[in-house]
Amino acid sequence: MVVRVKVRLRALKGSIGEVVESVAVLNSGYESVEEEVIIPVRVAERLGLWPRLPEGTEVEEYEVAGGIRVRTYFIRDCLEVQVITEDSISKPVKTVAVIMEGQDEILLSDASISAHRIVIEDAKEGLWRFRGEEKLRKSEKPQYW
Repeated sequence: MVVRVKVRLRALKGSIGEVVESVAVLNSGYESVEEEVIIPVRVAERLGLWPRLPEGTEVEEYEVAGGIRVRTYFIRDCLEVQVITEDSISKPVKTVAVIMEGQDEILLSDASISAHRIVIEDAKEGLWRFRGEEKLRKSEKPQYW
């Protein structure tokens, strides 16, 4: 099992103020220098970021598992992301949106996980907590786009 959390994405570009709530995978193997979130094309459409990409979007080729190359679109200062639980909401974190064609889940990078003060306690069991709290939380069910 992987650890998934509920997130709220608020557009700072595209359809400014538009909100999508969904489930995201905590992917500590997705290394990034700054806070990044990979979003599927359908999420990008809802946020007004696709197919008309905001000015300043950077386009790059990524090699993913299995040696497959995919085109990715980096949009800086694009989203505010919050992690939502039944009893708390993390502070908003300004995040780079990475649109990746063929992706069907939202993924938070290692830098995003850290910025939200998330500690993965047991990846196999899907247990996590916010740093500084004792309460263990269970992984959310996947949400595919």
